[in-house]
Amino acid sequence: KYLLSQVTRHTHWPDLYYHHSLLTTKSTFILTDQRCIMSEYDDVMNSWKVEWSHVYQDVESLPCVLSSGTGITFTAYMDPNAGFSKFFKNRRKKSRIVTLPNETETQLLHTVFTKRLRAH
Repeated sequence: KYLLSQVTRHTHWPDLYYHHSLLTTKSTFILTDQRCIMSEYDDVMNSWKVEWSHVYQDVESLPCVLSSGTGITFTAYMDPNAGFSKFFKNRRKKSRIVTLPNETETQLLHTVFTKRLRAH
């Protein structure tokens, strides 16, 4: 919950914490009641920042485990009002890969993420 509050303090999202996976000492993948968030720690700003996020309604497919067994992949639509997409106003798809430290973490994240997506 503390990590979520640090990551989202500049976004003002009213999300509730659900699960997180620590990818490295400076990156984490967070699942909330409304979205998935990839965040990284910024040494210069001494704070967590959102690299990318998707609300569950924008995730097109259920996550798949990579053949290496140490990551998941999924496809989601980009927010047309964020980043470079706002100039084109389209709903481009983006493939996302989340690499995890081991197969146990991968299976856990895959199960929890799939459960969250099916709940929406």
